[in-house]
Amino acid sequence: MNKVRVKTIYKKELLEIKQDKTLVASLLTLPVILGIIFPMIFIALGYNKSFLLGMDKVSFMTKQFVDIIPARISSNTRTLYIIFMYLFLPLFLIIPISISNVIASSSFVGEKENKTIEGLLNTPISDKELVFGKILSAAIPSILITWISMIIYGLLLDIMGFKIFNTFIFPNVEWMFMSLILAPLITLLSIQLVICISSRVKTSKSSQSVAIIFIFPIIAFIISQASGILIFGVWLEVLLSILILVANIVIFNKITSKINREKIILNS
Repeated sequence: MNKVRVKTIYKKELLEIKQDKTLVASLLTLPVILGIIFPMIFIALGYNKSFLLGMDKVSFMTKQFVDIIPARISSNTRTLYIIFMYLFLPLFLIIPISISNVIASSSFVGEKENKTIEGLLNTPISDKELVFGKILSAAIPSILITWISMIIYGLLLDIMGFKIFNTFIFPNVEWMFMSLILAPLITLLSIQLVICISSRVKTSKSSQSVAIIFIFPIIAFIISQASGILIFGVWLEVLLSILILVANIVIFNKITSKINREKIILNS
């Protein structure tokens, strides 16, 4: 694989993303909501003692999390701690999935819509170089934006939430593993599924349906955690990471070995 060619594809895609102001604004919307707006709302509510007492009385979640809540967390803030550290955790997986989905679909199907796909496929770039360059151009911005939103989220919790918890609560092992391992892996999987669909559709909106495949399981994880059925802990993250890693390797090899350039051009 020629690194120069891969880098050329990567830089070309990043330049196109930067030039599309509407696209950039849409990519930042969800991180702002999850990383800033939501935590600030719950932190503001956390300053209200009556709200904390009310949550503690009606909450059924603390019993399920009693073994993993740090001892330094007081009883009246445990429910809020669970919300911040466990219910919000799978929500942040939606950020890299949605961002990479939009970038990848705009990249691959965008070539068809802009009538540039034929010229690109007729270059001496190999299939692996082309796919890898496109994957990087969607994955790196998605992961970086996700990490930045998590850092902002964590700073808000530790600085503004210190008066509530009387301690720094972010990050924990689950958040570290999710941000460094699981989020990048699921981002790569999302991008590769977009590539698979992109070869068969003509519009970017059609290829963006991949996000739905991931969002429903994430919602299921949130519901299962709230009910205490299945806690999104480290061991579950490890299992998911292994499965997704295997899927990434299999799909990448399948994509690069079965690219039909003539068929892609005909479908454009």
